Amino acid sequence: MKFDSLIQSIDMGHCQDQQQREALFDLVLFLIAADGVITEKESEFLRNWLSTIEWSASVTKEEYYSSALLKCYAAIKTKTADDYLTHRAKLLIDSDIKQQAMKLVREVAVADGELDEVEQQVLNLLSDVLEQ
Repeated sequence: MKFDSLIQSIDMGHCQDQQQREALFDLVLFLIAADGVITEKESEFLRNWLSTIEWSASVTKEEYYSSALLKCYAAIKTKTADDYLTHRAKLLIDSDIKQQAMKLVREVAVADGELDEVEQQVLNLLSDVLEQ
């Protein structure tokens, strides 16, 4: 019985880690899509970052990217971006991941050499949610 509990807790930790990676992916991707233009520099930044993270989902990173990008655009179009971002940010429960998220979104926001008003608003919202 104790062995089953151990396996279950290991599985839960593994699932939770992947859920945080996906939420982090969503936040970074949203920042890239927020201004309506995905530049080559932003895409390169994302590809470089994705090559460094562990991925254990049932879909590939590329499949997840396509799905998540559609969700980002839907949140922008329906003016529910704040809710989308807050929900995804609250999935980040480890303080190290929260710090990494803020570092990444700040870096991606200026990856194209320009920080526009929409990106600044996203950074402000995420800072409020993640740096509490």
